[in-house]
Amino acid sequence: MPLLACMIAFAARAETAPSPRQIDQGREVYEEFCQTCHGRDMISPGLVTFDLRKFPKDDPARFRGAVLDGKGNAMPSFRGRISDADVNLLWAYLRGGP
Repeated sequence: MPLLACMIAFAARAETAPSPRQIDQGREVYEEFCQTCHGRDMISPGLVTFDLRKFPKDDPARFRGAVLDGKGNAMPSFRGRISDADVNLLWAYLRGGP
């Protein structure tokens, strides 16, 4: 792989850590859109929903796709109901939250 391609691939993987403010804002978005199913502080209230604490912290594309496109009958799509900025804040909360 050429050096430039390696550098681009590395940069895409190397996300900066979310700030405390982003995490707090993400928690607010989470409480509004996600907490009902995924539980307080991402602790699943039962066996039906995915435990978000176990979501891979290095896969933002998978997270974005799950939020925006849903996961079959298990999770509804939030496309058109949540902004890109809010998805980014949710990702910050997932990565830096409880």
